[in-house]
Amino acid sequence: MMYSDVGRLNCNVSYTNFATPVRGQGSDNKEFSSILHKALEGAIILDSFPKTTVDVFALVLESGGSDLPVVISCASLALADAGIMMYDLVASVSVSCLGKNLVIDPISEEESYQDGSLMITCMPSRNEITQLTITGEWSTPKIHEAMELCLDACSKLGKIMRSCLKETASASQE
Repeated sequence: MMYSDVGRLNCNVSYTNFATPVRGQGSDNKEFSSILHKALEGAIILDSFPKTTVDVFALVLESGGSDLPVVISCASLALADAGIMMYDLVASVSVSCLGKNLVIDPISEEESYQDGSLMITCMPSRNEITQLTITGEWSTPKIHEAMELCLDACSKLGKIMRSCLKETASASQE
């Protein structure tokens, strides 16, 4: 690799053989790895890491649904806890449309019956969306309702994530 003034980010999401009810389902997930990369790269200050590669390896031990938003939020916390310079934490939430109902962070069974899904990944303090994924058929009012639900949940999740980091930092100083 050639010299670079900007650091690089590598992401890899994989599942254990026993993570899902169907053994060996999705042991290496390139799509999830790519989405994780896109969600995090805008939050990390890569200019502060010349000639450096930041590797994020996420291993899902048990899949219960809404795996990707959990992986993204946890990876963001891990980076911040490791002292990687970031513009903001990255929080991620998904919503499933089940008929006329919206379900936030659906479990696997709900995901299997969904008419559509929406996932938002954002930097809550900066009010910036880093990733938006929509699948299925949605009406415009339902999309707006789902986006508001996700953004509100991301804001609340961001506060909880900050609180966890502060607790960890104060506990390590004692």
